Amino acid sequence: MNNNRPECEVVKTVAEKYLAHIISVEPVRKGTSTYVYRVTTNSGTYYLRFLPEDASFATEVLAHNALFDAGVNVPRVIGFEDKNEETGLSFMLVDEIPGICIEDSGPQADYSDILREAGRQLARIHSIPVDGFGWINKGSYDALKGEKHSFDEYFSEHMENDLEALHQYPFSDEERTQIRELMMTARKMLNVEKAVLVHGDFDISHIFHTEGSYSGIIDFGDIRGNNRLYDLATFVGFYQARRLYSYLLEGYCEIAHLTDEDLYATELMALFIILRFLGRKVNSNFREHWYRLARKQLEHINIISN
Repeated sequence: MNNNRPECEVVKTVAEKYLAHIISVEPVRKGTSTYVYRVTTNSGTYYLRFLPEDASFATEVLAHNALFDAGVNVPRVIGFEDKNEETGLSFMLVDEIPGICIEDSGPQADYSDILREAGRQLARIHSIPVDGFGWINKGSYDALKGEKHSFDEYFSEHMENDLEALHQYPFSDEERTQIRELMMTARKMLNVEKAVLVHGDFDISHIFHTEGSYSGIIDFGDIRGNNRLYDLATFVGFYQARRLYSYLLEGYCEIAHLTDEDLYATELMALFIILRFLGRKVNSNFREHWYRLARKQLEHINIISN
C-alpha cells in the first residue's frame, strides 16, 4: 500500500460534507487494502474508506446498493466520490453494522442462530446476477461485470501452473495425481452458465451480531462473479469449522436448495481455491499454512467419497 494515508483532519473535512456534529475521527488499522477511518457523531458511528491506488469504489457502491435492495444487512452507503478533491482518492462512506464479529466473540458462545441467519442472507447475496466470472471490473460504473466471459475460462486460467506448483510441496505422487483428477471433476461439476455475486472472503470475521442476534455482513472489497458455491467453499475450506458450517448450511438451504451433488461440488471448490493459494504462495512465509489446509481438505474429500 502506498504511503499516502490522509491525515485525520483532512478526513474530517471530507466527512463534514455528509455528516453533522462530528465528535471524532480515528484511523482503523485492521485490514490492508484500504485506508479506513471511524467517524463518530452525535447520531452514530460511520466508516470512511479510501482506496490507496488510482481506482474507484464505484462498483463496490453498486454492489452495496444492490445488496441493500435485496434485503441483505450490509453497511448503507452514505456518500461516495470517484476522486475526492481534498485527497485525490476515491472514497465511500457507510454506516455501522452494530455489534462485533463472531471471530472476536467468546469461543464458548452459541453461534447457531447467528450463522443460520447469515446463511439465509448469503443465499440472498447469491441472488444478484453478475455479467461474467472472476474479479469484478472496477472500470465498470453501471453494472457488475466479471473479468472472464465463462466459468471455464476463469477456472482454467492458472490451473496448470498451480498443479505444477504442487511439486514444491511434500505431496506424494499419488496425491498430486489425485488432486489433478479431482480438479478435472470440479471443472465439470462447477461449470455454470451464469455468474452470481459472491462475497469473496466470507468468514466469521465478517459476520456481526449484537448479544447473540445477527446484525449483518461487512467487507465487500473482494466481491467477484462466480458459482454460488464459492462463498460456502471459502468458509469451510479455509477454516475447517465443520460444526459452524453445518449451521450456515441450514440457513442457506431455507432460501436456496442444495443437492448432495452441490455439497460435494462445494468441497471440490474449496480444494480449488486452496490450490490457487498453493500456486501463489510457493515462496511465501504462509506456504505451510496453505499446505496444511490442502491436506485437511483432501482428507475430508477422501472420507466423504468412501
